[in-house]
Amino acid sequence: GDMMERAVYNALLAAQPPDGRTLRYFTALEGKRTVFDRDTFCCPNNFRRVMAELPMMVYYRQAGGLAVNLYTASKAEIDLGDGLSLAVRQETDYPNSGDVLLTLDPSRPAAFPVSLRIPAWCKEATVSVNDQPIDLPVVPGTMLVIDRPWQSGDRVRLHMPMEFRLVKGRQLQSGRVAVLRGPVVFCLNPARNESLAGVDLKEVTIDPASLEGPVADDTIRPDGQACRVRAWSPGKWSPTAVADLTLLLTELPDPGGELTHLKVPDGAADGLVDDELMTTTTP
Repeated sequence: GDMMERAVYNALLAAQPPDGRTLRYFTALEGKRTVFDRDTFCCPNNFRRVMAELPMMVYYRQAGGLAVNLYTASKAEIDLGDGLSLAVRQETDYPNSGDVLLTLDPSRPAAFPVSLRIPAWCKEATVSVNDQPIDLPVVPGTMLVIDRPWQSGDRVRLHMPMEFRLVKGRQLQSGRVAVLRGPVVFCLNPARNESLAGVDLKEVTIDPASLEGPVADDTIRPDGQACRVRAWSPGKWSPTAVADLTLLLTELPDPGGELTHLKVPDGAADGLVDDELMTTTTP
């Protein structure tokens, strides 16, 4: 599920420009993005196929109950077996916020498990049932299983604090960071930052402690988000120099995005984290 949401909100949505009329063969993390110049059975149809399949990735039947894999405004009716069906409604503006409300309407009062995916990036998620905190550990990177009797109208609330994090680059991206909030990756679009005209983007150094946001940005999607960060122009960073740039970072589907891994000062470590998709193991 963590891998799915990272791919959906970033690579998948970035494959289609905002006008919806063309597709990209892939979404480059560096450099200008190009549109696929053919319409064949293979690649463009893979995009169309997975978009049609997304509703099937939200809910699953698991151990006679419900597993919630993706968080998005939705509803479904699920046959749990033994003559029991479950109508579930999910209300949320995720990934703008980490607040999710599930309303359960089983066809009759019954006991069964409801499993919630707790993203590995979320270290302090909280869960309540009918506004009462649950007495269970909420562990990042696992499925939280709430096994209890349910009746029509029961509500499950999940709160996931959506803090920005700076994910350390690996190998060729060593000494750089990617900026994420929840599952969303942010990028640098030079057209949205006039101060970067003629500047080598890879040599701009950001101040990790200066990140602020989210700020509203409707240019990519309705109710979209962006963030700001202070930075030094190429060659201007030093331990005593004041950052001379303020950069706007936009969501990865921004068609003008040209850089996702940003240079940080030599030796910077405070506040930088490893990519949870590369470090999470199955318990």
